[in-house]
Amino acid sequence: MYGWVEGETMQEAGCVGETEFAQALAAREREIQLLRERNRILQGQIDLLELRQEKQHRQIRSYEAEIEQLYQEKQLLEQMIQELPELYRRKLQARLQPIRERIAAIQVENRQLRKELYQLSYRVQHIDQLDSPGWIQLPSLRRRDPKSSAERSTKALPVSPPGVQPCS
Repeated sequence: MYGWVEGETMQEAGCVGETEFAQALAAREREIQLLRERNRILQGQIDLLELRQEKQHRQIRSYEAEIEQLYQEKQLLEQMIQELPELYRRKLQARLQPIRERIAAIQVENRQLRKELYQLSYRVQHIDQLDSPGWIQLPSLRRRDPKSSAERSTKALPVSPPGVQPCS
């Protein structure tokens, strides 16, 4: 009997060991399952962070390209600003040139008219001094076209009295 009881104890002891082992194994399986689930969650977070990082790198490259483009535009604008004073001078000179030419033509015409006026006043003065009868015809005083200033038409003066030389 003692042996049988002892055998029974051993069986019970074997069952108890197997139960504890099964429970420990089940606990380990749950722990492994939880670790796998946690690993899957962490892997998803890593993938998400990698996607964010890749997106940030793309955005950084986009910003760098935009900065380069803006820098080139800035260089172009700075060059244009440097050229503006000279461009302004050239355009102003081009616009002023016809005005200068017109002023020069008017001055030439003015000198010619003054010369004619002086000659006429000299003639009138000499005619008055000689007290000679006769009419003096003065040039017509109509407004003249500066382009045709060389083609002036003056009315003829009467023949000068004897001994007086006409001015020309």
